[in-house]
Amino acid sequence: MKLTRAEFAERYAKGTLKIAFIGMSNIGKSYTATRLANHYNFSLIEVDKIIRENLGHDSMDAFAKWQGHPYTEGYSEREHHSIALETQATLTAITTNQKNPVIDTTGSVIYTDKAGLKKLRETCYVVYIEAMEDHIEQLKIQYFKHPKPLVWAGHYKTIEGLTETESILECYPKLLESRASSYAVHADVTLPSTTILNPDVSIEDIYEALQPSI
Repeated sequence: MKLTRAEFAERYAKGTLKIAFIGMSNIGKSYTATRLANHYNFSLIEVDKIIRENLGHDSMDAFAKWQGHPYTEGYSEREHHSIALETQATLTAITTNQKNPVIDTTGSVIYTDKAGLKKLRETCYVVYIEAMEDHIEQLKIQYFKHPKPLVWAGHYKTIEGLTETESILECYPKLLESRASSYAVHADVTLPSTTILNPDVSIEDIYEALQPSI
């Protein structure tokens, strides 16, 4: 949703400003959304949490275990089901009546229903956190230390001479690359991960940076 700086401020004052963060898992969406909620009294809405509740899972680890990796039996069907659940959960999040919601979307929001994505763009000010080169290797490490449900959308393949885990590590940067252009298309503003994940950058500076320039 394209806004001027004045419109952004007006909506915030009225409690009708909806901000949605998009980008890869572990790139700082939850971290930044939580900081905004705590400092500027936004209403935090976590799409992952809505999905977990709908599935009856009480943790991200349980959700990740249910979805599994792309080489596990039945993954394709679970991935399809996960996208359907995510589509519904995203719609639930963006149609909330809570005051100034800040929506922490999933990394695979770009694979949800086209009508839902259109509604996201029309009703939310979309902030894309772009994974910079410095953080791509870190993302791979975090993915295996703290696995989250991940939609591969056909970007995983077993590579000859490599184990399944090694193949995932090899394919993961290509998945990041393929998603980057899709995230950018839906964004009203793009912020680099080097800013978002820099502990020396205050939430006031980030809030300033994500607002419209004029």
